[in-house]
Amino acid sequence: MFPGSPSPLRPTHRVGEVAARARPGEVLGVWLRGCVRPLPVRWRAASRPICLLAASDLGYLLRRCARVAVRDGEQMTVVAAERLIGWRALQIVLGTPYLPGLDQLRQLYPEIRLSGGTLVLPLGLVSAEEVLAACAAARLPVAATRIGYLVEPPSFG
Repeated sequence: MFPGSPSPLRPTHRVGEVAARARPGEVLGVWLRGCVRPLPVRWRAASRPICLLAASDLGYLLRRCARVAVRDGEQMTVVAAERLIGWRALQIVLGTPYLPGLDQLRQLYPEIRLSGGTLVLPLGLVSAEEVLAACAAARLPVAATRIGYLVEPPSFG
């Protein structure tokens, strides 16, 4: 599953296929590309209520839904929010090979890894902004960042 990062569903994805995966009483998150603002969708199908919450912001959905529909290659899959959160990793491209404050950063985040001038930190529920503030305090020159997803959850210890 997920040879790379999970992706948002395309706007052309059939809503019926997504709705069929919703459980009774749950609000199923739908990570949808091009969704201008969060859109709650409610209706009755086969005598049961269906509740979906579509948004283009995955973080928004992860805070509100126990499960989220995402795209894996060309297929739709529903993944537990906790699992997606566990896969989240902040990738930080550094502006210099000299890392003056890396030891200080390792004290705050012992799970941080260095790979070819890029720091990779599994985030879990920690915000990317919090980590970047710690990088600024440690005077690490950050050139670029992105949120990626680790296919295998990290194991520490």
